[in-house]
Parts: sequence; C-alpha cells; structure tokens
Amino acid sequence: MTYSSEQDRILLRIGTAEKSEYQLWLTRRFIKVLWGALMTTMEKDTELKKDLMPEVRDAMLAMQHQEALQTSDFNQTHAEDNRDLTSNTGPLLIKGGTLAAEGPGITRLTLNSENGMAINVSLNKKLMHAFCHMTISTSFQAEWELGLAVGDPSVISSDSTKVH
Repeated sequence: MTYSSEQDRILLRIGTAEKSEYQLWLTRRFIKVLWGALMTTMEKDTELKKDLMPEVRDAMLAMQHQEALQTSDFNQTHAEDNRDLTSNTGPLLIKGGTLAAEGPGITRLTLNSENGMAINVSLNKKLMHAFCHMTISTSFQAEWELGLAVGDPSVISSDSTKVH
C-alpha cells in the first residue's frame, strides 16, 4: 500500500501466485467503512471468548496483532515481473466490498470495483493483521485522522506517555 497525495487515495497492489497483479484505489471513505468490518471479523476469533469484558478482549486483540506483526516480513519488495492486469485501465477504483468466512481461520475479502469487477483475496489470520497494519500505517501517512487501531494498542506500548 502506498498513498498518492495527488489522488488522495491509497494504492493497493495485489500480486498473485500466477505472477499477475491488480492495482486498486482505496478512498478514505471506503477505508473508514471497511475498517469496521475488519474489526468485527477479527473480534469473532474463537480465542477471544465472548464472555470476556470488552477491555480484556481489546487487550487480547492488540496482543494478537502485535504477535502477528512480529513474525511478518514487511521488507519484501513487490515482484516487478508481475503482469499488471490493470495496465490498460489504470488502477481500479474500489467502491465496495465484503468480508466472509471462507474456512477455518480464513477470511475472504472481496473488493468490488467501479466497473463491476470483483477481486477476491483470501486472508489467514497473519495476513489479516498485516493488511490492517498496512492500512493503519498508510492512512496515518495520508493524514486522514481515522484513528484506526487493532484492539487497545496502549496495553502493548512500553511508552507511558500519550501524545495526542
């Protein structure tokens, strides 16, 4: 994910195992709506017991997020030899989407473009956390002030000073 100040949009590049690539524009409005669905999906994790107090659930979700990020590789560059499936049209503008359980521990993210194309991405728990992290980082870079966070990040922060 990268932010384009000229477009005031996030460019999401998705590479496939078949060496293809989709380039997608995500707007601030779409990210705001998607975020609620992402958090609802993550809170359905069976490790987060339903009878826990909300503060405890938020703390556990934040710890799960941190653990997933520690084992993720964000330094891997995007494959440059992928065939860009959107090269004729330019990046597709995403106007909506859905999240659905695809199987145990797998969530299918369907992104619907303005021209009617649907792009499906299967996310395991680790990829879901990585996607959320990239969304948080890029929207922060965009200065969209959406206040995105996974769980309660203050429980894992070693810094006791909050900056607002």
